Amino acid sequence: MAPSSGKGWGMIHEYVGNVHLHTTHSDGTATPEEVARIAGEAGLDFVIPTDHDIYVPGLEGWRGDTLLLIGEELVAGTRQEPGNHFLAFGVGEELAPFAGDPQGLIDAVNQREGVGFVAHPFERAAPKFGERALPWLDWQVQGYTGISIWNYMSEFKSYLPSLPAALWAVLFPQSVIRGPLPETLAKWDELLQTRRLPAIGASDAHATWYRLGPLKLQVFPYAYLFRAVNLHLLTPAPLRRDWRADQGVIYAAMREGRSFVAYDLIGPARGFRFTASAGEVEAGLGEELAIGEGALLEARSPLPAELRLIHGGRVVARARGQSLRFLAREPGAYRVEAYRRHWLRWRGWVFTNPIYLR
Repeated sequence: MAPSSGKGWGMIHEYVGNVHLHTTHSDGTATPEEVARIAGEAGLDFVIPTDHDIYVPGLEGWRGDTLLLIGEELVAGTRQEPGNHFLAFGVGEELAPFAGDPQGLIDAVNQREGVGFVAHPFERAAPKFGERALPWLDWQVQGYTGISIWNYMSEFKSYLPSLPAALWAVLFPQSVIRGPLPETLAKWDELLQTRRLPAIGASDAHATWYRLGPLKLQVFPYAYLFRAVNLHLLTPAPLRRDWRADQGVIYAAMREGRSFVAYDLIGPARGFRFTASAGEVEAGLGEELAIGEGALLEARSPLPAELRLIHGGRVVARARGQSLRFLAREPGAYRVEAYRRHWLRWRGWVFTNPIYLR
């Protein structure tokens, strides 16, 4: 991916990938190598499978123009209280022995200098199809890197109240997918009041085959989901096709929140930017800036959209088009949401990580 320059924010590099999905090593339907090939065909720069409670070494590396890394999704819940799914990246070893204790699991990830994200903070069950809600339950834990604000499959489960509704949603998913669950965004804004908290988004792809009488249908193919909700990383250094060095670049961007989540299916979001400037100093996603007499916040979009600036859980500015400017005089975390018209309604398109004004 060629570098691009944010106005006054130096030369940066944008890479797009999918960071939470499953393969044949747990409950997915393609091998990691096949997943990497499909991701490359979808135009992704990197892909990180996270199979359930298993880490498979020896698979990481470049596959064509796509970097394959391996993470793990660990289930820290119990049979009585299912949930507490946690994503571990950059650890390089099996963590399943720690899965029964959420705080112990987070500590184990940190001790190994990994990055860890709450996989799906909130979920809604689909009982008619045996799908339970698997939310994060233990919010008293400390030390996790961040949360996944948009899990495509978790949101999809929200729209399955009946068999006819489910068939419609499977055949026409763009008619139902709207954006992160409101309760997830509210929790993120609540937590941002007290700490830096990077966010990611993912597909949670399984590409499972289902039968209904004589019909056989895959819900949803990897190729489809890799063109839907993705993570866009902004890095000061380019990837150099040395996977060990490149994984450091990827995981540093995730840890620091130099990223945004985008529903690329309703419009390619490469090139979306959100910056802040005060005097001669400028900051980008995940960075801090001294507010001084005021900081100019600017969002720039590659496509027309409704742009909303969020501070403390409130919309403090909005604009239609390809740019938004706002002079901020209060400290705190500022982030941008962008919405586009698709299938007759406004749908979530881009959700940036915050810039922190102090």
